[in-house]
Amino acid sequence: MALLVVITGGTSSGKSTLTRALSQELSGVSHLVLMQDTYFRDYSDLPEDEREAARTANRPDAVNWAALVPQLEALKGGVAVTHPQPGTRAHARGDAPTQLGPADVVIVEGHLLLVDDRVRELADLKVFVDADAEVRVLRRIARDTSQGADRLQRSLEWYQRDVLPNNQRYTSEQRRHADLIIPHDRPNPLAVPLLAACIRHLLDKHR
Repeated sequence: MALLVVITGGTSSGKSTLTRALSQELSGVSHLVLMQDTYFRDYSDLPEDEREAARTANRPDAVNWAALVPQLEALKGGVAVTHPQPGTRAHARGDAPTQLGPADVVIVEGHLLLVDDRVRELADLKVFVDADAEVRVLRRIARDTSQGADRLQRSLEWYQRDVLPNNQRYTSEQRRHADLIIPHDRPNPLAVPLLAACIRHLLDKHR
């Protein structure tokens, strides 16, 4: 049985940065990292003229849970999985199939994970990465506009259309399900080594 660690938090809160640093800190531990974003739906089940209006990245229906949850169950049970799965954007855009696992620790990162009660039940450690909304907005704009100044207007429109209405309703609500809340709107050099130590401790108990 693998240890399943779920890392969630709002858009641009620093989840991916924390996860990468944690993966480096756990270099001596058998582990893998799975990204929720690679399980976003491709909306192929909808008529083509309805897909754009339905498309979202910030509501639970954005995720293909039917693909994600069984793979988390398999990885937690020590069984390798093939990624990406049909019905996801990653599969639709032709990402090369990859076999993942087995590993002693499975880290899954994404901003909607703890919305789903099946994921909460599977998780051995639930982490919420916290950052003020103002900081997250600035990070998101900086990230989007780094790909070109013409992205600014599109970024703002998307933020208003999809992020703002859903963040409080879905993402922020996940704080109450977390075992650990990690502030990440300022330098926090203790966060990664302490989280890694916690995972090693849980892994020892798990064994």
